Amino acid sequence: MAGLPPGHHNEQGRTDGQLVPGLGQRRTIVLAAALLMLLLIGAWSIDLLSRGGTDEAEYSISVVRGDTVLRTFDLEALGKLESRSVVMQGQEQEGPSLLDLLAEAGGDDFTSVTVIGQGVRDDGILVLSRNKNDEDVLLDLAVRGTMKLCGPDISWDERVRDVERIEVR
Repeated sequence: MAGLPPGHHNEQGRTDGQLVPGLGQRRTIVLAAALLMLLLIGAWSIDLLSRGGTDEAEYSISVVRGDTVLRTFDLEALGKLESRSVVMQGQEQEGPSLLDLLAEAGGDDFTSVTVIGQGVRDDGILVLSRNKNDEDVLLDLAVRGTMKLCGPDISWDERVRDVERIEVR
């Protein structure tokens, strides 16, 4: 803040133009806190939008054949399936195998499956033939509360996150 002209004083005898000492520093702190809060709200909003607003209580995966929904699994139902572990890109992944999920849904007689995700963080689709689908192809629970398709023979670029639908053929 600009000071008063030389020789002029305010009511407190100060020449720097401030009525209350330290007001400039307090304003800076309040402004910085407000900007930090806006940045946090913005980051949270972007994350929420990028997830498609997925709410863990509403998240589910549908297994379909043609126009028929064989079964829809919510997180609770997915959690009841036998869990397996595999290492992908040096990280342990854990969850039900895709084969177990398909068997539970009544869709284990297939020639290929198409796994479809939200497509926000990846291509959102992967087709697996019967011979490419083994016990090591898993649905791993991600930090966001959604499932991702993964396995040791599925490349990082091929994986499907935020799986919503599995089409059985």
